[in-house]
Amino acid sequence: MRNAIALVAILVIALTACADPDEVGASDPTANAWVLEAGTLDGADIPIVDGFPITLIFDQPEGTAGGKSACNQWFGGYTLSGNELTFTDVGGTMMACVDEGVMESEGAFLEAMSQVELFTMEGDELNLTGEAVDLVFVVDETATTTTS
Repeated sequence: MRNAIALVAILVIALTACADPDEVGASDPTANAWVLEAGTLDGADIPIVDGFPITLIFDQPEGTAGGKSACNQWFGGYTLSGNELTFTDVGGTMMACVDEGVMESEGAFLEAMSQVELFTMEGDELNLTGEAVDLVFVVDETATTTTS
């Protein structure tokens, strides 16, 4: 019996070591609502302003995504295949916000979303990346999981 358990443990370790690194930690990012924790665009930090969250919510059947973009609501289409994730036709409502840094935060975020190419997930963290983009989201416990 001990030999069988040891053999199973060795097989699990061997299969994990042989896994494609791009697939490790990959699962379904559309199953949660997300809030931006940190991000960069072209090497510069995307400012995150207290009281003005940036969120990401997927509407799975419709193939759309959206959420808060600091001041306004944002929206766009998305395509998901393996660990490839792209957003198309990213746009938003056009309300002006006067709080310092909010419009800069929103503009950088929207530009970054249109450049996303890949995602990885580890625990409650979603990383969206592209050539000049790195966005780190965490599960947003306060949001619903469908856009309106």
